[in-house]
Amino acid sequence: MAMLVLVASVRGLSGPVTRFEGRRFVPYDERSPRSALSSELVDMLNAKKRTNMNWRGVPMLKSPFDACILIELLRELHPATVIELGALAGGSALFIADQLKALSISPSHVYSIDNSVERLHPNALRAQLTHNLSFVPADARDLGAILTDEFMAQLPHPILVLEDAHVNVVGVLQWFDRHLHAGDYVIIEDTVDTQKANAVSHFLSLQPTGKYAVDAHLCDYFGPNACWCPNSFLRRMRD
Repeated sequence: MAMLVLVASVRGLSGPVTRFEGRRFVPYDERSPRSALSSELVDMLNAKKRTNMNWRGVPMLKSPFDACILIELLRELHPATVIELGALAGGSALFIADQLKALSISPSHVYSIDNSVERLHPNALRAQLTHNLSFVPADARDLGAILTDEFMAQLPHPILVLEDAHVNVVGVLQWFDRHLHAGDYVIIEDTVDTQKANAVSHFLSLQPTGKYAVDAHLCDYFGPNACWCPNSFLRRMRD
């Protein structure tokens, strides 16, 4: 049985972390695609999270596994900037902004991007007045039109990117790759879907060896790949 150990701080992480004994940051090609979650459980929870998973009355559409893992990453990383692609009703961005506030992570700012902001819930819209949270209309096929190079250059690090737009996935990852530094994180959501997982694999095949690694501690937090982002909690290892 894997033993939990306490390890020293890792560059880009704010404090001691718990992980399975062994390497925390593992090359993507060395990871098994298998998950501790059965396909039947994934299908059932997919249906349930659409109706039951919300945050402060706003649909969030995250599995309970991924919501808990995300809190752990926020606690460790202390991101100064969070960029989410795929706002939908705004529940996920509101959840992240609330966690950052509860964890006293400051300064920090959450930018949640969607090509349609008409679907945003009033509770999420109101939170922009009390939280460091902005909903930004933009198209995942042309991010540079809104998130210009100048804008990205002035953002403080570490940066956490959450890709949940399901559009132009490889192009989105390549675009953010130009702006990330060592220690930043990318989460590609819903890689329980084979097409999404293939997009991650293709993106990483285009990168130099060792540029990104899978955070095995996060992916295996509740068991091997027991999450909706199997092998898709990625840490930028070098510039």
